Amino acid sequence: MTRISSKPENLRRYLEVAERSGIFAVGAIDAVKGRSELAVMSFEHLILLSMLQRERDSWSWGRYVGVHPATNPDIAELCMRYRRLLADASAFAAMTIEELLDAGALPAGTTAALRDRYLTR
Repeated sequence: MTRISSKPENLRRYLEVAERSGIFAVGAIDAVKGRSELAVMSFEHLILLSMLQRERDSWSWGRYVGVHPATNPDIAELCMRYRRLLADASAFAAMTIEELLDAGALPAGTTAALRDRYLTR
């Protein structure tokens, strides 16, 4: 797995969003501050959390969902590790792409295109 780190000049903002969200467990922010396999997941989640914190927007809730193929145990493991960093996991979920497509939550054309691209080989 590739380890990615945040830009030092952005760290203050990342920490502000993370702390204001109140969803991270004690010590969790330190776990993703430096070079981390969880950096991309945490950056993406912080984008969602920052949207929820904007007073001029009307976002009332959000959930970051990590979607991965069932045949990719590395991503499933990262999702489990990330979930352990959260004191409140209501803003995070993980599922396989197969579960997502089988749930019927997406338009038929989107489901077909995703199945064709990622599952039909």
